[in-house]
Amino acid sequence: MSKTYISLFTLFSLVWVGLLGCKPAPQQAPDVEVVVQKVKSFPYRGTASFVGRLNASSDVKILARVKAKIESINFSEGREIKSGSVLFKLNDDELQAQKKQSEAEVSRSQSALNAADKNYKRGQELAPDGYISSSELDALEAKLQEAQSALASAKAKLDNAKVDLSYATIEAPISGKIGRSIYSVGDVVSPESGELTTIVSTNNMEVPFFVSEKIYWRMAKKFTEARAKMPRAERRDEVVIKIALEKDEFYPHEGKITFVSNRVDPKTGTMEVRATIPNPEGMLKPGQYVNVIVEEPVEVATVMIPQSAVQSDQQGEFVMVVDDKKKVSRQNVGLGERVDVMVIVNKGLKNGDTIVIQGVQRIRSGQKVNPIKAEDRTVPEIEG
Repeated sequence: MSKTYISLFTLFSLVWVGLLGCKPAPQQAPDVEVVVQKVKSFPYRGTASFVGRLNASSDVKILARVKAKIESINFSEGREIKSGSVLFKLNDDELQAQKKQSEAEVSRSQSALNAADKNYKRGQELAPDGYISSSELDALEAKLQEAQSALASAKAKLDNAKVDLSYATIEAPISGKIGRSIYSVGDVVSPESGELTTIVSTNNMEVPFFVSEKIYWRMAKKFTEARAKMPRAERRDEVVIKIALEKDEFYPHEGKITFVSNRVDPKTGTMEVRATIPNPEGMLKPGQYVNVIVEEPVEVATVMIPQSAVQSDQQGEFVMVVDDKKKVSRQNVGLGERVDVMVIVNKGLKNGDTIVIQGVQRIRSGQKVNPIKAEDRTVPEIEG
């Protein structure tokens, strides 16, 4: 091979190697963009929710106290009635006769007593002079006492007759809404007939619900601590509750807890609690199921994060935290109650931590990211 050919080949090879050496290095993939947010606390009043079934504060059965025929029914079924309103009028012919008979018996007994008293007093005058014996005087005294007892018995029977006669008029013992009449005009009713109708007072409603021992002691402790810190003039002994009718809709009137059981049911581990709620508009109905909301007494600074930031696996729930070098790492968290799109963090995070709230699925622990700050909102609207 000629020197000229070798030189050209060498030159061509060097140029080719040089061109290869000048080829740009492959570009590194850009850091994944994620939306981040600083962890912060919000004023929050904790709540506990329980399911309860409403009862009327008063539910009265109307009964017959005497045996008689119904003469009239003086109410419209399902209407509001006032205390003292006449509901039923029973035939009182027999009761009137019994009253008159008792009055006559009282009159006879009174006459007999007057005579016995007169005879005894006369005997007392005659006995000292020996006109009657002491045994005869004792007999006169016994007749006087017998007449006194007979009059007392007759008066008691008259009182009973008057009471029975009053039972012929059946009045409403309370104000409220009256139910249907079980009996009709002409029916004979008696104390054995059962209820004639019912009256339900719904101006106030009662709702029993059951609280676990753990929740009860937690709430009781917070109420006790909060009350101790309040000025004496602002302290309230009652615990206020709210009624949730539907999602995000509350009954307009607050209620108060009026009863807490003095024992825990060993079978369920719960305590019965009852609250009373005003019902002036009649919105609440007996038998209706409602959610009873018990609020903690004061607002407390509470760490909350968007629910979209939370992931979970077999190890539990966690978030991705971004450090000063823009690297992400897993941080396990303990969560509490969910509040709208937020969730309370009980442990694992503190104010000032930076967490990923969007793009969590595209990153892994140890990866470097390009963090983009989210707008600071009280309740951020985060897309999942």
